[in-house]
Amino acid sequence: MKTINLLMALAGMFFLSACSKTDNYEGPNASMSGQVTDQITKEPFLTGQGEFSIRLLETSWSDNPAPQDLQVKQDGSYSHTKLFQATYTLQPYGGAFWPADKIEGFKLGANAEQNFEVIPYLHVKNVKWNLKAENKLDISCSLAAPVTNGLPQVIEVRPFFSLTPYCGAGSRIDAYYKDEYRVLINQNWENIGSMQTGEGKETYTIKDIPLKSGYTYYVRMGAKVRDTYEKFNYSNVEVITVP
Repeated sequence: MKTINLLMALAGMFFLSACSKTDNYEGPNASMSGQVTDQITKEPFLTGQGEFSIRLLETSWSDNPAPQDLQVKQDGSYSHTKLFQATYTLQPYGGAFWPADKIEGFKLGANAEQNFEVIPYLHVKNVKWNLKAENKLDISCSLAAPVTNGLPQVIEVRPFFSLTPYCGAGSRIDAYYKDEYRVLINQNWENIGSMQTGEGKETYTIKDIPLKSGYTYYVRMGAKVRDTYEKFNYSNVEVITVP
């Protein structure tokens, strides 16, 4: 019996010794930040919080690496502090823009900065709103297409409402995300805009959206096309204070 107890005690000591070995793998030792801009306007790309990413493929150790996605903020900036120093392929990925060029052989050091330019599918322009009696809101916009040839079909235009400056498909008041508060288009650009200038022919208006007294709303218009991701292009955010 004493022999069994001794063996059990020795086994426990060996187990604890194995568990106490120091982890000698280095942790993340690099950070990366940058800005995504609209190639046409040279302004920050208008997006929603986390609605697309900068995709990293670490090519230092593998010919078929798993992707790492760095989420882009609403102002088009991104920042990540938990990366490894290595060689990567970089590309803006999954947003409402034409496929972006890849940057290959990017050597990520301790503190890297890389900016990108993308061409949006659509510009959402000329946003106008009118708060009427009984706090009913009318809001309208027009569209333009920086590139018209090959543009996917335009699906819809709709407003997005939020109670914070973060406003978009991922940060919205769901009560206003209804079919009755959108304009369904489902048209090729040649039917709704000029193929030569890229300017849209229509003004899209949503009427009689009921708002609540005493609230401040952050509102923007969005439009999307029928591509793989069906993300929205946006206008700037408007602030509407309801008395």
